[in-house]
Amino acid sequence: MYKLLFVALVFLGGCAQLQHGAIQPVVLKDAKNSIYFTTCAGAVEDWPSCYDKASATCNGKYDVITREDNNRGTKRELTFQCKK
Repeated sequence: MYKLLFVALVFLGGCAQLQHGAIQPVVLKDAKNSIYFTTCAGAVEDWPSCYDKASATCNGKYDVITREDNNRGTKRELTFQCKK
């Protein structure tokens, strides 16, 4: 009975974390060339979130340099460059 209660509490704690997940920041990798990096992994963010962050950072004008992910959705990484 205690094991079942423990599992239920862990599960509910995980759900609470998803409701209040943090959006990952955009990091400047190369100031000279206006190259940025961000992650959008997990259940809190998705690819549109990554593209929205790139668009907001570059005033809507950017090129994707690399886009990496895995099929589980636990890794989404976007490197982009602002157009001049």
